[in-house]
Amino acid sequence: MAGLALAGPTGAVLAAAGDVRELLTRTELDRAGALRSAGDRDDFLAAHALVRLCAGRLLGRPAQGLTVVQSCGSCDRPHGRPRLVEAPGTGVSLAHTRGWVAAAAADGPVGVDVEAVGDGDVDWRTASSVCTEEELAALRSDTHPRRAFLRQWVRKESLVKVGAGTLDEPARLDVPVYGQEPPRWHGWRLLDWGGAEAVGCVAAREEMRLRLLG
Repeated sequence: MAGLALAGPTGAVLAAAGDVRELLTRTELDRAGALRSAGDRDDFLAAHALVRLCAGRLLGRPAQGLTVVQSCGSCDRPHGRPRLVEAPGTGVSLAHTRGWVAAAAADGPVGVDVEAVGDGDVDWRTASSVCTEEELAALRSDTHPRRAFLRQWVRKESLVKVGAGTLDEPARLDVPVYGQEPPRWHGWRLLDWGGAEAVGCVAAREEMRLRLLG
């Protein structure tokens, strides 16, 4: 079974999801309500709705019948890797950034990340701490180094979400420089997308299909 990834602007996703109160659990709604920024609340709600829409399309089941829970395995707080109560063998992942959200579902581990491009320059101190020398050389020669850096970052983050690495030493995740094929890392398939507003990546063992909303 091929995996599926969905991504799009927060507003478009909320419009497609309808009444998120019919989709999300009380715990998720409370977590969203605790966020101070209206934009952050919308991003959270959209991402948690989208992961249900994504899994529902993959499984051929209504999104309203899917329950998403999160646990880190180390505490009782509702955070960490998400999972489906009704389909524990199906891997799911979600991500949100300013104004954009993404979700993925697959028959196995899957990780997704998305980042808003925005304006500004690269923080080269941060880039030097998370990128390999080859990656840094590619960033310096790119016409849009900030976007190039974020493309590398979402690849690393998607791999972290499938448990292929940690963010303690991200430079050890020597992922291929964007544009080099094939986009794989130690058996993981990397599916990239993005444009002027946001970039994203999903990592999985399976072939992934991508649909952009909005």
